[in-house]
Amino acid sequence: MAMNRYGVEARTYWRRWLPKRYTALPDPVAFFTHLGEQVEQQVGDLWDQLVLKDEAPDGESHEQRVGRLGLLKAQAEHEVLSEVVRLTPESGTNHADEDEGLESDAQFQARKRRTEARTEWLSATADALIDGTTTLHDLDDEQLRQVLDYMTPSFLRLFGTSVEDLRTRGRDV
Repeated sequence: MAMNRYGVEARTYWRRWLPKRYTALPDPVAFFTHLGEQVEQQVGDLWDQLVLKDEAPDGESHEQRVGRLGLLKAQAEHEVLSEVVRLTPESGTNHADEDEGLESDAQFQARKRRTEARTEWLSATADALIDGTTTLHDLDDEQLRQVLDYMTPSFLRLFGTSVEDLRTRGRDV
């Protein structure tokens, strides 16, 4: 199985801020693949808890709901990554270069446009799935992963399936 985005983020963070721990790993690829899967599971579990506790405001549009659920997912990711991945940097790592990765205004605007386009696509795709004009089979694996990144795993229950079921059918999600 390929390393998911949480595993990639963890590997990048550990290489930079936890170099002693990183170099002591006998098999970094296996470690970060497994860690990424653990983080993904914990994020999903915490996100489900946050969604269950959350109260939807009256008159909320679908787009507002997608945005609110996205914020809850970001909160879950932040909490889990802070606990499991973004550990306190080791002594001797250089904190002076923390600002090196800042993006320019143009890069930020481009990222913002991509995010807006992706949000619009996700909203339209979720609407199409719900109203039946699109099915899960109409989406390729990457598109399905994108939808699942912003919907709770219980969203699939609406369609009588689950992530595990899709994987047994050969889908790479």
